[in-house]
Amino acid sequence: MRNLFYIGLICLFYNCAWLTPKEELKAQYVADQLKEIDWQSVDLYPLFESCEETLSKSLQKECFEAVIKAQILLVVQQMYDQDSLSFSGTFSIDFKVNATADIYIQKIEGFNGSINEKQSFEKRVQKEIASLPFLSPAIKQGIPVATRFQIPIEIHLD
Repeated sequence: MRNLFYIGLICLFYNCAWLTPKEELKAQYVADQLKEIDWQSVDLYPLFESCEETLSKSLQKECFEAVIKAQILLVVQQMYDQDSLSFSGTFSIDFKVNATADIYIQKIEGFNGSINEKQSFEKRVQKEIASLPFLSPAIKQGIPVATRFQIPIEIHLD
């Protein structure tokens, strides 16, 4: 009889866990999942039409940056041919790609040209990049997300 009492007591303690409300269990599960997510990376990088969706993450990023750099090089060449670009050096451009795949220049750092050159350069780069056919924004956990990129640019006008 005593053994039966202890077995019943043990079963009672285990059954208490089964009586936990489903909402509480769901909330705990969601909290655990959120802790496991790496919020500093994405599952898929933004893709241009010329980039393959099946590439690895690192190759997707390289393709994205290569397309951006090619457009910037095009703008630099156009401005140089028109004699409206007169500096050499290194600078960086911060881009933001939002969840709807729109791309914007956030800021340009280290641009040593005149203010007019910088404004003209920024407008032209924004126009060239906006004209690119985008396939998709970055994806995290199956959801389109905004991402930021900083791309270094080196110009040598000799």
